[in-house]
Amino acid sequence: MKSFVFATTICFVVMAGSATIVFAGVKTVGLQNEAAISIDPACLWPIIGGTMNPDAPPMPASVPTVGCAPATATITEDENGWVRLADEGPEGESRYTGFRLAQRMNNRVIALHAYDSGGGSGVFSSLITGELDASKDRLTDIHSFGFGDRCNGGLAKTHLAENGRLRAAANMTPWDIMMSPLADLSFEDQWSLGAERYGAAFNEAPGCASCCSGVIREYEVDGAEMREIGLRYVRSGDQNWDPLSVCLAEAVRHAAGADSLVTGSERDVLNSAIAACVSSANSN
Repeated sequence: MKSFVFATTICFVVMAGSATIVFAGVKTVGLQNEAAISIDPACLWPIIGGTMNPDAPPMPASVPTVGCAPATATITEDENGWVRLADEGPEGESRYTGFRLAQRMNNRVIALHAYDSGGGSGVFSSLITGELDASKDRLTDIHSFGFGDRCNGGLAKTHLAENGRLRAAANMTPWDIMMSPLADLSFEDQWSLGAERYGAAFNEAPGCASCCSGVIREYEVDGAEMREIGLRYVRSGDQNWDPLSVCLAEAVRHAAGADSLVTGSERDVLNSAIAACVSSANSN
C-alpha cells in the first residue's frame, strides 16, 4: 500500500443533519453525517496498514483525528453515514478509504466500520475500536480487527449484545458455509481435505467476493480479543440461487433453531445437514 506524508488539515465536526468543515486543500462534498465525531479518514491508514498488511509498521497506540488527508483527495459523505476518501493518483497509486460510525459505546468510546482499497477489485474491511481523547483530536486505546473482501469474510454489521459487549459479523459465501466443519484447520488442510470430502460440490459452491449467502459468522469483541460466537442465519436467499447454495443456508436455519444462531452442540446438527446438501448436489 502507498504511504503518504501530508501537511494539510481537515476536520469534520459532524452534527445531526449538518456539518461544519475546516479544511485546507481538500475537496469535501455533501457531508451530513449524524455522528458527532471528528475523524479524517486518512488518519486511519496507519491502523488499517498495521492490521491488514504484514509488511507495514506495527499499528500505533493512538492516531490523530485531523491533519492526515492529502490535498489531492476528495472526501464525500453519503446518506448512510459513510465518509469516503478518494485519492486518485497514477495507476497503482490510488487509494480509497471510508468509514462509518458502527457503534458508540459512550460519549468517547467508538467503533468504526472501515474499508480500504488500492483501486483494484478487492475492498477489505476492518473493525476499529478506540477512545477519543478529551479534545477529540486523537483516537487512543485502539484495537483493530481485520476482516475480508466483501462476501469473502468482509465485515457485515455490528451490534451491542445484552451484556454490553460489541458483536461483529462477517459475511459468508455458500462455499464458506460448506467448509465451516473444517474451519479449525489451516487453509492448506481445508483445501486438500475439502476437495477430498466434498467432491464436485467443492468446486460448485459459489465462493466469489460478490457471492454473499444468507448466513453470517458472528463474533464477540472484548478489548483486544475477538472470539467466534457462531453462525447466524439471516435469510435463505433469492430465487436465483442455485440449489446447493439454498440448501446450505437452509442447513444453518435448521440447525440454529428459534434464535437463528448455531452454537455448541448445534454445530453437529449443522455438520450433518451440510453433508446431506453435498450428497444431494453430487448425486444430481
